[in-house]
Amino acid sequence: MPCLTNLEFSLAPATAAALWAVCALILASVMRNNRFAGQPAFVLTFLAMLWWLFTVTMDLASPGESCKVGWSLAAWPGITLLPIAWTFFVFDYTMNASRRRRPIRLLLYIGLPSLVSLIALTNSQTHLLYGTGTRLVTEDGRSFVYFDHGPLFFTVAAGLYIFVCSALGVLVYALIMAKRIIRPFLSVLIVVTSAPLAGNLAYVLGEVTVFGFDPTPFLFAVSLIALSWLLLNNTMMDTAAQGRNLLFYVIQDPVIIIDAAGRFASANPAARALFNKKMLKHGESIERLERIGPFLQSFIETGVFDSTDPIRLRGRIFEPRIRPIDSPIQTKTSLLGWSVSLVDITEREHAAEALREALAHAKAANHAKSQFLAMISHELRTPLTSIKGGLDLALHGATGELNEPLRNLLTIAQRNSLRLMKLVDDVLDLQKLDLSTITLELRDLDADAFLHDVIEEYEAYATEADVRLVMVSEPVNRQVRVDPDRLKQVVGNVISNAVKFSPEGGRVECSTRRGETMLRVSIRDSGIGIPENKEDQVFGRFHQVESSAAKASGGSGLGMHIAKILIERMGGAICYESRLGHGTTFHIDIPFAPQAAPEVAAVPAGA
Repeated sequence: MPCLTNLEFSLAPATAAALWAVCALILASVMRNNRFAGQPAFVLTFLAMLWWLFTVTMDLASPGESCKVGWSLAAWPGITLLPIAWTFFVFDYTMNASRRRRPIRLLLYIGLPSLVSLIALTNSQTHLLYGTGTRLVTEDGRSFVYFDHGPLFFTVAAGLYIFVCSALGVLVYALIMAKRIIRPFLSVLIVVTSAPLAGNLAYVLGEVTVFGFDPTPFLFAVSLIALSWLLLNNTMMDTAAQGRNLLFYVIQDPVIIIDAAGRFASANPAARALFNKKMLKHGESIERLERIGPFLQSFIETGVFDSTDPIRLRGRIFEPRIRPIDSPIQTKTSLLGWSVSLVDITEREHAAEALREALAHAKAANHAKSQFLAMISHELRTPLTSIKGGLDLALHGATGELNEPLRNLLTIAQRNSLRLMKLVDDVLDLQKLDLSTITLELRDLDADAFLHDVIEEYEAYATEADVRLVMVSEPVNRQVRVDPDRLKQVVGNVISNAVKFSPEGGRVECSTRRGETMLRVSIRDSGIGIPENKEDQVFGRFHQVESSAAKASGGSGLGMHIAKILIERMGGAICYESRLGHGTTFHIDIPFAPQAAPEVAAVPAGA
């Protein structure tokens, strides 16, 4: 253990130790703050250099020959690993080396340093690295070891030179092929790679030393410190920064940078191509920029961007977007300027215009269709009324006695004329609803009298179908606020459907239930019921629930659709409950009329 405790720290070892500490701090900062291609190999290079520099420090601080030689032999893992890791860093950064070669890399990282370390450990027996002529020399009061380099020393050095020269070749090729913006940085990498190589050649061939020691680790440490300083103060190797920089230059949308004073600072190629000769020069007022300049100047002065409409320029349509550029230094004024992006929305605007035009045409066509149907429906009503009237007169004996076959034919014709008139009425109502020409006349209506009239009106229809129609609840004793004719249309449509879908001998029950603001009228039939999740068909336009009963009953599929719209416009609602084989109950919610507040009798003064 004397090689660890019996140390003398003079200027030389203290300088080496200070250099080691600086390198360690810089490595920690790089690992924490920077992300770049080849970073693992770069960190491994730094670690190898730190180990080498540590052994140099201990060598310089050790007084005896055995300790100095021992520390020199201990440095060989770092000496071997450093050029290998640096070469792979250069490959990764400049060529994006394939991951398939990582196993070979790991073998070189571990295998070669381990082999050289084994040779170093057995050097006292083999003398392959340092020969028997190795001795301690004292000059000018400073002691250092003169190394008698053995055969494997030059073999290992030659192998390591191959790695370093490969890295230099890759860097020179990358320098030739790179864009101008990154060439200065690649030049720095070439210097960083060449300086330690030159120092090592000077040591091996010319016996040039620093403090009597190989200058290679010192040169490598200084070079890595300089490179790390560039890393911390430059973005050339920062992947995220380079990505943002690339995005700025290759994005197709124009981007303009202005400073906090409203002066033009920079623009990407897309912006320069758009404004061409009218592009501002550095430092000019942004107000002079074509079309968008006045809006930007107003924004800088007021903080409000008034141009909400797209900007049309050079046959294109742009949507301006402004983002602040904050200063990384916390000062009283933390805003550096703004980034103005002109997002090209030409295709989107053209598509929107085409869509708006198509929508206008569709509305016009739909309006024309509605008007046509309304006109045709009105024209059909007149002859249908005449046909129905003639059939009524014929069936009631106005034309004399009718034999049974003829009466049956007239009865069928009358029934179909009624169905046709119902269809015409439904189509007319539907078109009025579509065109918003139906006006509801709401007024207060006695609920009991209304329901009595409706039941009475449909009793004959139910009797003809051999279905019993009954009211099974107590009187309501309240008024509802509705349009009487339209409410009769809604309730009558539900009752007629209930009778239609009930079998002969069946029963349709009408009941009421009072809520706080609504009267619920429930109409239950004794039909086959409605399958689940058929609301869209029940209340849809020209829809019917598919069943043999529906096909037999006929109908246009408009009645319930119109009923739903009408009751909702009166402030009510309609829904149903059903189970297959157990019938269906429709619920119609009708709004109550507001009740007058009871009068409070005046109390005589002094009472």
